[in-house]
Amino acid sequence: MWIILGLFFCLSANALESFDRLANIKILKVLPNNVVMLNRGLEDGIRRNDHAKISHELNGYSSRAICLKASSDLSYWKIYRVPHSEVFSMDNEYVLTGIGDKEIPQRVSLWMEKEGQFQEPEETSKKELGSDPFKISTDLPEKLTERDLIEPVGLDRRKLYVEQAWNQEQFKKDLSTYNLSLFASPFMRQSINQAESLRYGFKGGNLASKYRLLTQFEQQQTQIKNPVTKEVVRTRGTNGQVQFVIHHLTPSLSSLSLINYNSQKFSDLGTPSSHWQVGVLGFTWHMYDSKTWEYMDFSYIPLYDVRKTDVIKNGQISEYPKSGLRHGLRFGMKSRINERVAFENMLWVRPYQDLASWMIETDNLNLANDLKFIVSLTENLFFDYNLIYQKDKIWKTKSGLPDSNTINSLNLRYDFSL
Repeated sequence: MWIILGLFFCLSANALESFDRLANIKILKVLPNNVVMLNRGLEDGIRRNDHAKISHELNGYSSRAICLKASSDLSYWKIYRVPHSEVFSMDNEYVLTGIGDKEIPQRVSLWMEKEGQFQEPEETSKKELGSDPFKISTDLPEKLTERDLIEPVGLDRRKLYVEQAWNQEQFKKDLSTYNLSLFASPFMRQSINQAESLRYGFKGGNLASKYRLLTQFEQQQTQIKNPVTKEVVRTRGTNGQVQFVIHHLTPSLSSLSLINYNSQKFSDLGTPSSHWQVGVLGFTWHMYDSKTWEYMDFSYIPLYDVRKTDVIKNGQISEYPKSGLRHGLRFGMKSRINERVAFENMLWVRPYQDLASWMIETDNLNLANDLKFIVSLTENLFFDYNLIYQKDKIWKTKSGLPDSNTINSLNLRYDFSL
């Protein structure tokens, strides 16, 4: 009895858990009623009634399925959702990712109550061994020429690298679905002026795996009224970003292009009154990912930096312009603690380089670190805690303000698709 229970618990423990990932998945057979046979089974931790997502990294394919039956090296899955059927192919390799049972729709959960009825394919007959079963046959030609090497490759493989990276049809398809997030912070406190503020904005992006476009806009507003003099002081901060990525030029490398805009207004003093950073081309190295770590990557992009800062001289406000090159270094990571809780951190370090002297100012880093804890309340509604640390040399040297600022905010965020 104890042996039977032990085997039962061992089999249960090896089932496909939420966020477990199995790579190199092949579809071996397609059966009636949306049932497919995959090349993974009990030896890979797959059990009957496992719930999973089948996805393809490059084509953006995604489907959900429930395991109906598993043998040592094979498994049969009932597919109940196929958003992109045009890329469903036996020629592709997929990734199988475990999903929690609570996400199974009610109509589909009936498949878990009894074993699904489907007809397994008949075993193919073994080939005749012939007179010499140990003879090894080969399909390679005795002599290779240049034409032999070029023609089998096909037109697509002979394209230039730029042509391979840019696919207009794929670009239109990737941008056809665009997700938008609206957020507002009913509470925000920053150390630079000990003021409570309002923070709001939006963030948009697509979830495609090749061409990704990210847009972001954020504004902070603060109003302080002196109870004695009745003087009102207002501050306003505006941040915007457009980012374009061609994902996976190689398995571990993606391109990065971006435009940043920032302005900070303290009463009549703008520091900066406007600040643009434009990066035409950079690269992102994908360092690590797993079932719990959605990404961990490092980016470098040269940024053309144009900044205008208000300076007080003899009681008058004048504008101080400065332009140069910044070396944008970004380290980002995101991890899921469980199905509802995740954290994300984005660190930017941007040392300034003067274009005239080519000297790099190691103390002028324009540093920003954005730490975020994310709690999923519903499928579309999220609660975030945001801690932002900023360090800017020019705040102190040109405006007489502290050179660092810390922002704490609680955000409510709602996601939806356009």
